[in-house]
Amino acid sequence: VIKKIKYDSITNKFIGFPTPLDHGVPIKEYYHTDSLDTLKLWFNSIDKASLLNVHMIQPVQSTTQNTIPSSFLLSAYGIDNTATANDILQRWWYIFNQCLQRNVKIIGFATDADAQYVRAMRLMNGFFASLPKFPVHQHQQTFTVKLKSRWPWFFLREQQLLLFFQDATHLATKWRNHLLSSTVELRLGDQSISINHLYSIIDNAKFTKIDHCLTKSDINPKDRQKF
Repeated sequence: VIKKIKYDSITNKFIGFPTPLDHGVPIKEYYHTDSLDTLKLWFNSIDKASLLNVHMIQPVQSTTQNTIPSSFLLSAYGIDNTATANDILQRWWYIFNQCLQRNVKIIGFATDADAQYVRAMRLMNGFFASLPKFPVHQHQQTFTVKLKSRWPWFFLREQQLLLFFQDATHLATKWRNHLLSSTVELRLGDQSISINHLYSIIDNAKFTKIDHCLTKSDINPKDRQKF
């Protein structure tokens, strides 16, 4: 994010400051003023937004659809990463209820795994955390996770209101960075996974690039943002 302040003549507001939150929800068109003194005060006392919070909605493909519906933008606003897990919980709850009032059922949220987001996920899912004054698993819109066999490693309660997962791009990038790291060990069961396995696939004459879609530049440890 390039930190700068811009004036939007259409909405008559200034863009680029971190958006204040009201119970976790961004306040719409907060930086609106006709006073030069107020504008000077904002520039002197408020830092420019260093991050951008973007909310996208991905519709779920129905049984009658042949293609996956396109995602669309719900909102975007500047932030300074000071939101707490409680702010995030209230924002999710607001989005869930606003959509429900419009006959749209939100089944889950995907986000990067920052500490405050992980904390909010754990509280909402009841994963070694709880909200004693807010029993979300008793909501009338909850669903039941039915297991076909016993999974001793599955710790989530059966009644859930929302699902949470890290978005695929961040997840795949983190897996790749761990795989390329010289200090991190990845394991699948009792088997170790390393970058050498990828090199052996690339160098194996039995496989072509059509098979594995890899080149040696793809697994360059110096390029940690390539995906």
